Amino acid sequence: MQTEQPEPLMLPNFFIVGAPKAGTTSLYHYLDAHPDVFMSPIKETNYFSYESAVKQDLYYKERGISNWNDYKKLFENSDGKKAVGEASVSYLFYEAVPQLIKNKIHDARIIILLRNPVERAYSHYQMDCKLGYVNTSFEKIIFNKNRTPLENLFYQQFILLGLYYEQVKRYMDVFGTEKVLVILFDDFKNTTEKEINRLYRFLEIDETVKLNLDKTHNPFATPRNSVFRFIYRFKKVRLMMKNLLPKKIQLYILEIILTKKKAPVEEKTIKFLNEFYKPDIMKLEKLLNRNLSKWHE
Repeated sequence: MQTEQPEPLMLPNFFIVGAPKAGTTSLYHYLDAHPDVFMSPIKETNYFSYESAVKQDLYYKERGISNWNDYKKLFENSDGKKAVGEASVSYLFYEAVPQLIKNKIHDARIIILLRNPVERAYSHYQMDCKLGYVNTSFEKIIFNKNRTPLENLFYQQFILLGLYYEQVKRYMDVFGTEKVLVILFDDFKNTTEKEINRLYRFLEIDETVKLNLDKTHNPFATPRNSVFRFIYRFKKVRLMMKNLLPKKIQLYILEIILTKKKAPVEEKTIKFLNEFYKPDIMKLEKLLNRNLSKWHE
């Protein structure tokens, strides 16, 4: 009697690991629409960074998935897809993550999106303000040397996450340069189709598929005033609106509550951050063999 063979374990074979506010949400949705690709139904599973985030007591309420069996279940319906992936932007920063991924999925491919670190820092700050996590000025987080433990976490998320060199190098050291694809946010934004085609080749999926690349996912918007900011910070309110109201009414309400106008950053802050990031950017240029002069000049 022939022994029945166990079903093959379906796991991701590629990861979008960050950086935050660099186009990862749009890339997740674009790839999810490709017939050769299966994306985890949960974006930001944070499985491989879970312990690091919990150890830090990171202020985000949704920490992700900690159980391996629960993680595997996310990919149960991926059978037949050539490329199976997930996207968790916390994976780029935490030092232990590349090797943790390697231990489970030896031949994984890694996708990293990088954005001008000064722009990324302020965009991340604006997002966390919008979601009600932050009620401190950007300048205070940067320049106040007597930060509270929470403000130190803000400094990590907005400023330290933009020191890309070591973060990218870790993945290249663990997986090899041929398994790591780095996409610059400006290229992804301005020549989207070209970067998507490069990604197709990297994942070895059908390059003839044309996706709708016109829609921007997770675009910038922030509450118009302190009252709207207080209301919008409650996730239950956001979910109730999403689940109960028709799409047109949702969009109408969001137009009232949110604005796309960004508060200006102080000139001294921009100058300080440009000088702060420049040495790291110069090392990153050599690592990637890419001209990043627009980021440091």
